[in-house]
Amino acid sequence: MPLLALFVILDVALVVGVYRHVNREPPASDVVSEPTAAPDQTGNEQTAFEFDPSTAAVLDVTNDGTVLWATRGACGGTPGVVMTGTGNGAEMTQRSPDLQTVLSAAVLPSGEMLLVGTGADCVPVQLSSSDGGASWDEDDAIELWYPSPTDVRSVVAPGGRASTPECTVTSLSQVDANFARVSCVDGVVRGTGNAGAQWVVLGRLDNIRTATFTTFDSGFALARFQGCAAYVFSTTDTGATWSARSCIVGDPARAIASSDTALVGVVGADPQVFVSDDAGDTFGSP
Repeated sequence: MPLLALFVILDVALVVGVYRHVNREPPASDVVSEPTAAPDQTGNEQTAFEFDPSTAAVLDVTNDGTVLWATRGACGGTPGVVMTGTGNGAEMTQRSPDLQTVLSAAVLPSGEMLLVGTGADCVPVQLSSSDGGASWDEDDAIELWYPSPTDVRSVVAPGGRASTPECTVTSLSQVDANFARVSCVDGVVRGTGNAGAQWVVLGRLDNIRTATFTTFDSGFALARFQGCAAYVFSTTDTGATWSARSCIVGDPARAIASSDTALVGVVGADPQVFVSDDAGDTFGSP
């Protein structure tokens, strides 16, 4: 408990410090910004980004290599596809939780799997599975953040509190029930430490597609960079600065997640799982 309290105090202090600079332009990264196409430092031309929620995905991975990922889907459109597996994605099985969209996913250390999605009526529902995804039951006790299924500028905190981070949200990463980070279509990374009552600018990564934060300040992202649609970046200062790691070949970049033992990405029009055991410096098949 003292250690958790220390993390919360440090994160609140960080958020307060960043909030004092909210009215300033976010720090520029070393990546060319969009929305207009422009040549980057290597002469490659970046592609203007038109955010399509249905091409996004949610992903989680545990230390023992259990993977849960799903394509987003769309209300009234193509339904999301849910996959579970082992070996950091080496063996994957499609599941049938009867969801039209999938908005959030998590795997607990116990092995229990959690999903937030919607049915055909586009009303959010929470599901859990204790048998690796073979069967799913409604579970009102789930505490997951999730993006609104009907408004790309809104997210929902545990307990059902809707919040607007003041941007078009391309990905949402939960640190705990009160702390979350979002990546925005304009490249800005925003964070909250009070369940969405207030959002502050934490930093910027131009052309960002999706991000995950493993702690209050450390995370990974996929961004379009140097002609690569899914370039891996890392941060250790809450997204204020980003370091380029390596390219995962495929388009679009869909999701990224990290455990203590591996970094996993889902990329491609026909989604494929890629794994790194060196913090993103190299990727390969699981």
